[in-house]
Amino acid sequence: MRKSLIGAMVAVLGALALSACSHEAADWKAASSADSSEAYQQFLKQYPHGANAAQAQGRLTQLLEDRDWQSAAAADTRAAYEQFVAQHPESKWAQEARIRIENFAQAAATPASAVADAAGSASAAPPSATPVPARSANSTRSAPIKAAHAATRPAVSRHGRDRDQLVQLGAYRSKVRAQSEWKLLQARYPQLRTGRPRYVAVHSQGREMFRLQVELPSAKLAKGLCSSLKRHAQSCVRVSA
Repeated sequence: MRKSLIGAMVAVLGALALSACSHEAADWKAASSADSSEAYQQFLKQYPHGANAAQAQGRLTQLLEDRDWQSAAAADTRAAYEQFVAQHPESKWAQEARIRIENFAQAAATPASAVADAAGSASAAPPSATPVPARSANSTRSAPIKAAHAATRPAVSRHGRDRDQLVQLGAYRSKVRAQSEWKLLQARYPQLRTGRPRYVAVHSQGREMFRLQVELPSAKLAKGLCSSLKRHAQSCVRVSA
């Protein structure tokens, strides 16, 4: 009698276990079919130690990273990319975020370097020892016209070349990657074929990176190139040598 009772209890427990497994399998199938963060979160809430819990957690992490990356890319600001790296330092998108942060850092440094170059040019010029003759009324009237013409001339560095004839197209994990990207960009944008590439090694956030910069014949071409590339969503920042 006792053996029969034990056997019945074992049978009941086995049936309950099979039923639980059946429910979990059905819920897992539903969650994986929906393939959404909400579905996986609900599954993990019901079966935190289930047979598919690890797989559900892995997929949930990936979906959340993709969602946050899309938000950061849509905002396209340095702060957004920095926040993404802080939240997902090991994400598959983390390195790309660091590259874009480096591009923003270089872009922010450009105006300051241009001002410093201009200041250096001014300080390098020796004062003229020749007395300045008094200007006549006619020369006074022509001064604004001369000033207007001077304002339209391109800025020239101390070396006699246009100051802003360099553009940066990106920053990459290795020189090989930067060289490969240069070949792709040349094939995609014919206007780059007149430029000469430069690969500048820098350290950013403890990592070595290579800036892909292109030297163009004039500042006017550099400005036009960046305007053209940005219309195609290609990064392009004018920098100073």
